[in-house]
Amino acid sequence: MSSTTSLQTLESVLEKFLERVVNLKEKKLSVLEGINSLDDISRMSEKGFDITDDIGGWFARHNRWLTERTLQDNELNRITNMLAQIKSELETDTEKSPAKRKIETEINRWNQTQPKTPQKMTLKRAPESTQNDSEESKADTISLFIKKLSKLTAVFMDHTGSKQHILSVLDELLQSASTQTNKDALILSAFIIYYLKQNGYKVEPYVKKLKEAEALYKRGMFNA
Repeated sequence: MSSTTSLQTLESVLEKFLERVVNLKEKKLSVLEGINSLDDISRMSEKGFDITDDIGGWFARHNRWLTERTLQDNELNRITNMLAQIKSELETDTEKSPAKRKIETEINRWNQTQPKTPQKMTLKRAPESTQNDSEESKADTISLFIKKLSKLTAVFMDHTGSKQHILSVLDELLQSASTQTNKDALILSAFIIYYLKQNGYKVEPYVKKLKEAEALYKRGMFNA
């Protein structure tokens, strides 16, 4: 494979990686908006307001979460707790309208479709790897690389926070790579620097910082 082809392949991988990061960021913001909206509805219910239309609209917008399985456990717990509070407020109404009974049905459906609490697992030592197992794991480099990209996506999301520009994220990652000898931060920094270079940014100062962080990482590995 020529160097030009290798660079094009890497660029394609980076573009897909960053596209996935953007999609995850948008989903995260959408989930946060939905949870905050439900929290407002729950507070209105506690104060005695009629929230029938509000909660009905919330379910219409977010029922897809039941099938997409994109919520984290803490997000599921928050939603389930708020729905339970809303349901308890509805149950105090002795004369329920058809709309309120529909809301109770939707809340019950939400609870029934949530994954059950997993059984307690006992960790056992894995059997010794055979030579065939070792060769197979080495051959499955594509799967390993995909797993690494997924992990790097999570690392990137952790560092974005409220930052407005990717350069700010890069600064923090390089700092983490230097002070914590963080290998994932080091790899992700290299990805971002290459991406920025392909898009016309002057990356020489960042390349210098990357080399310094890499030297610190190797020194830490040597002294470990």
